[in-house]
Amino acid sequence: EEAKRIAHTLHDEAAQLLASVHIALDALARDLPQSMRSRLEEVRDLLDRIEGELRRLSHELRPTMLDDLGLVPALQFLAEGVAKRTGLSVEVRGSTHGRLPPAVETALYRIVQEALTNAVRHAHPAHVKIQVQREARAVRCSVADDGVGFDAATALAHRGGPGLGLVGIRERLDPLRGSLQITSSPGCGTRVHVAVPLEG
Repeated sequence: EEAKRIAHTLHDEAAQLLASVHIALDALARDLPQSMRSRLEEVRDLLDRIEGELRRLSHELRPTMLDDLGLVPALQFLAEGVAKRTGLSVEVRGSTHGRLPPAVETALYRIVQEALTNAVRHAHPAHVKIQVQREARAVRCSVADDGVGFDAATALAHRGGPGLGLVGIRERLDPLRGSLQITSSPGCGTRVHVAVPLEG
């Protein structure tokens, strides 16, 4: 709920402020000679970029698509955004066959987001594959990349995975009684796999 509130504040209040700046610039432009108006256009371009970044941040904090359409469409939108920003190939496969409990959808979305961010920052992959599979009593989700990989056993034993972003992932899984498995080796990419039990 806090993430949703922040996302709405970013989207609504910041957007209103930026709209006011645009109006002020329009008024200023009328008082300036033509030779100086091109400088204002540069400011307008910067404002447009800020608005675009605010929309992206608002979506990633609490994507309305997650509320409206569910996990897989929200992950597809996330993947498209990452692919556009980074040039990576990011694909999403699978289905939840209907809606999952809101807490499960939110946790899995954040976990995939964290795993995807880690892959982009550390693994230097060309391709990332996200898979979602709903079973009778659980939902499984994995993020696999073809990046540089690492010695997972050593990293987890020595550090508990803090540098891998695993602390945050575990914190999201614990209240849902979920499990986490990491498989990786140098030169062979990394796969983050989580499973969350479903009631009933």
